[in-house]
Amino acid sequence: MFEMMPFTRSRGMDLYRPFRPGVKREDIHIAVDGDRLSISAQRSSGREEKDQDGNYIRCERSYGSFSRSFDISGVRSEDITAAYENGVLTLTMPKQTTAVPAARRLEIQ
Repeated sequence: MFEMMPFTRSRGMDLYRPFRPGVKREDIHIAVDGDRLSISAQRSSGREEKDQDGNYIRCERSYGSFSRSFDISGVRSEDITAAYENGVLTLTMPKQTTAVPAARRLEIQ
């Protein structure tokens, strides 16, 4: 008949979370190049199990990386600051101040 499991669109995709263990501060790289801010991170982990004779029983390694770029044309790039606390990266990006032209009166000739 029918399955008793509820239908979900992400069948199996909710189990794939490559950055579940998190990323260390040393593995995060932030670069500003002109009007482009790039954030990239890498993580790797490995686990080995050996028996009493030193033979491998299991050897696992996993790697993951990501990179994102953002347009920061409306930001003062020299004043950008970054903070990393409890696994959360916070970037503070102050807006550029736009010079508003002063109003003036024109004389009709």
